[in-house]
Amino acid sequence: MRWNAGQRKMPRFKIGDTVFLEGQLAKVVWFRENPNEIEAMDEYIVELENKQRQFAVSSALAAKKPQAVYNREHNRDSCHGQTY
Repeated sequence: MRWNAGQRKMPRFKIGDTVFLEGQLAKVVWFRENPNEIEAMDEYIVELENKQRQFAVSSALAAKKPQAVYNREHNRDSCHGQTY
């Protein structure tokens, strides 16, 4: 399969969007499209809830908070050895 410049793997956000950066809620305040021949990587400045601003690239941002992965083995063993 050939690479197509029109295909984007990373999400694109716009100014005002709410995103998550390293588990923290943030708002996009600046955006610059940075198309690269190898992989498009947009650049952002986001404002965190504490009003600090941070530079981030598209791969570091998430549209919604990642959900915890259910670990069946861990959850099954959590009751192991309990007495009633």
